[in-house]
Amino acid sequence: MRLDSIAMNSLRRRKVKMLFLVLGIVVAMGTVVTLYSITTAMNRELADTFDEIGANIMIVPKEDDTFSYGGVTLPGAGGGAALANDDIIAINTIKNRENIALVAPKLLGLLEYQQDKLMVVGVDFPYELKLKRWWQWQGNKPTAVDDLLIGAHVAENYGLKPGDLMRLQGRQFKVAAVLAEQGTEEDGLVFMHLLKAQELTGQSNRLSFIEVAAYCTTCPIEEIVRQITEKLPHARVTALAEAVKARQEVIDRFTGFTYAVSAVIVLIGALVVMLTMMSSVTERTREIGIYRAMGYRRSHVFEIVLTEAVIVGLVGGVLGYLLGMLAAQALGPGIAQMKISIPWNPLLGGVVVIAATGLGVLASAYPATQAAKLDPAEALRFI
Repeated sequence: MRLDSIAMNSLRRRKVKMLFLVLGIVVAMGTVVTLYSITTAMNRELADTFDEIGANIMIVPKEDDTFSYGGVTLPGAGGGAALANDDIIAINTIKNRENIALVAPKLLGLLEYQQDKLMVVGVDFPYELKLKRWWQWQGNKPTAVDDLLIGAHVAENYGLKPGDLMRLQGRQFKVAAVLAEQGTEEDGLVFMHLLKAQELTGQSNRLSFIEVAAYCTTCPIEEIVRQITEKLPHARVTALAEAVKARQEVIDRFTGFTYAVSAVIVLIGALVVMLTMMSSVTERTREIGIYRAMGYRRSHVFEIVLTEAVIVGLVGGVLGYLLGMLAAQALGPGIAQMKISIPWNPLLGGVVVIAATGLGVLASAYPATQAAKLDPAEALRFI
């Protein structure tokens, strides 16, 4: 009789034991799959959220003077600009350019308005608005060349509202929108299209600084900074360390929690399998004695027990993966307290089935060894 047939028949006869073994592996693997899937989805969502918060790399000229913009002190941004439009192209040619989400150049300058001097920021509106996703405003999104986005204090001081006209440096512009109060220097700024700002300030092809939003979930942000520095030796490239550090700490905390809980669950599952198999070997002393008396070698007995473990591991792995994915999809949004997407992952399924099979084999190795060591004469005493 084939050894795998003996193993299958043994499992059929001991349905309750087999169910208990499979259940132990299903619970262990299902819990691991659930935690891993939820944590991976949370990490991905957190990374995307942090990447959307705004710039995490600042590029400024190598100058001594400083200027504060958006709560960040910028070296060199207040004086003559040393950056150029071509630097934007250079940034998009670095080795890790796929990790660059967007590049938002800016030019700062002073323009006359009603005998006053207003600080104007020339921006590329499509990229600037993507970078500052938290901005809210009254009016319409600036699209035309002569559209302006003005800060809350500018609107309040001059009694301006969306649709009004402003004459800056002798040129007429339309207030497309008024920015909601930010509590920063942005409240006192006027945002206009970059090319217009360069023209009116007489700084054609020049930039004050560049903000870069980089996707840093697949490569260190320090590497991106290094590559940009090589492309722009005349500039100072700085990572906003606090934002990057905060994101990494959150992600690492979730990942560490997943590993710790998964290790405990897997250990418990292994102990359940081992103890159940040990109990099974004790109960089958007479059966093993008959096999040995019929000429089966110790290696055969060892193989029978391990074959049972492989079958149980395969079944438990498949069911554990299915149960874990369903649980993750059902419980994930509630546990994460955020909208997350958990797609089916065939690769994870394969890894789980292999891991469950390996877990069953490892947990059954000692009971199989003990079964193989049974003395036929001793075993036959139980007949």
